[in-house]
Amino acid sequence: MRATKLSTTGGFLKAGNTTFIVGIEDERVDEVLDIIKDNGETREQFMTPPIMNVETAEAGQSYPIEVQVGGATVFVMPVESFHQF
Repeated sequence: MRATKLSTTGGFLKAGNTTFIVGIEDERVDEVLDIIKDNGETREQFMTPPIMNVETAEAGQSYPIEVQVGGATVFVMPVESFHQF
């Protein structure tokens, strides 16, 4: 198994995330998905979204909203080839 860890920033919350790129044999995909599912917990969090008045470009008053954060989004894709130099 090979893995690369990337620090990323989410678009909506502007919060830090961790993105993993994992290379795994086909027969181990379900095992890895189970590990991610067991450890990628979601939770509810309050955040205040920015509201901009388009005409005046001033920030308006906004109220906190509850959003779901955490969890994991997984893409499973075949890799045609892998090279390491």
